[in-house]
Order: sequence, then C-alpha cells, then structure tokens
Amino acid sequence: MDTSENDCIYGRCRYDGCIEYLAQVKEVLKKCQEKMSCPHGMKVDMTVEVTMLVKLTGAKIKTLEKNDKVRMLVESKMLGKEMVTETGFDGQQEWEYSHLKTDDVKAKRETLTIRKTTKKPKNENTIDFEIYKNYKSGNIKFDGKYYEITLTKPFKKNTPSKVVMLIDKDKYYFRELKTKAKGATVTMKTTKIKIGVSDDAFKLDLKKYPNAVVVRK
Repeated sequence: MDTSENDCIYGRCRYDGCIEYLAQVKEVLKKCQEKMSCPHGMKVDMTVEVTMLVKLTGAKIKTLEKNDKVRMLVESKMLGKEMVTETGFDGQQEWEYSHLKTDDVKAKRETLTIRKTTKKPKNENTIDFEIYKNYKSGNIKFDGKYYEITLTKPFKKNTPSKVVMLIDKDKYYFRELKTKAKGATVTMKTTKIKIGVSDDAFKLDLKKYPNAVVVRK
C-alpha cells in the first residue's frame, strides 16, 4: 500500500513518537485553544526573549481578545533601541501604531496606519495551536502542574528544529513556548491572564496618538 510521508497505517506511523503522542498533543492543544478563546474576552500578558549565547532582544506583549476582536501592544528592545507597536481590529477596520523611541531626532517617528477590512489580521506573536502539524515526532509528559509537549523532526528545513510547550493541567492555559533554530532560542512566557474584556477596549481612539502621522488605506 502506497502512502504519503504523513500517513499512518492501521494506527501505526513510520515516525518515532507519533503513535503514542501526536494524538495526545493535538487533544491538549485543542483544549488549550478553547480555554484561551473565552467568549467574555481574555487579557494575556507575555514576555518574549531571543538569546544566542547572550540575550539579543526582549519584548513585553499585552493581548486582548474577544470573539473576532483583538488588540495587541508590543514593547521591544534591541541594540539600545525601543520600539512600541500596537495593533487592533474591531471587526470593521484594523490599525497599526508604531513608535521608534531613540535619542536620534531624525530617526524618531510615530505612524498610525488604518485599513478598512472585515478580516481578522494574523500576528506572529499569537499562539499556533496547530504547530504539531509541522513536525514528524511529538512527545508529551504529565509532570507536576503542566503538560510538557516536545516537538522534533520538522518537515521543512526553515522550521525550528525543536519546540517545547507548557500547558496547565487543570485550566489548560498556555504558559510557555520555547523554540530552537540556527543557534538561537526564542522563549515566550505567559505572566498574567485575566478573564473578561469590555468592548470599549477594542475601539480606536485617535486622541491616544496625538503625534502620529495618520495613513488611511
């Protein structure tokens, strides 16, 4: 019987770790996605660090989500420069505000771009609950307070060689993700979770950006 490299035959798979664990990984991440998609809205604070022997850059992320509405604030530092980025989507438009904070007056800038759209934008800082589809092998441990998910052997070369995730055993909240690729390690951690977000939190208020150059598309 001919099969593609992703196929399992009679419950057995040609990749180590797939038989026992990938189905469990899928189930845990599905429950995590359900818990992290609260209809009353959810506010999540996270930190992101990139290291390669030493810390290269770090960021603080605040995400508010409610149904299809989203707002995200990212404060990042790299090589002495600080960048503040805020993105939002209220169901009818999306916007992105960026502010490069620097002592160089010429380089300092603030922009606010507004686009009319009904399609929720994708963001690289959001959690990919189907990340297991990119890997041939998976493992899951039931230890302490968390499920520890490990994914290895990516299908594509440009995919991180290893991913480790921590998910609450009781509440199924996302707690940590660590990836390794080309000598660099990226660590994303949840620091605070709050249930319930007002609809007003997703409204665009131009008064918040008095110095920004506004671009409408």
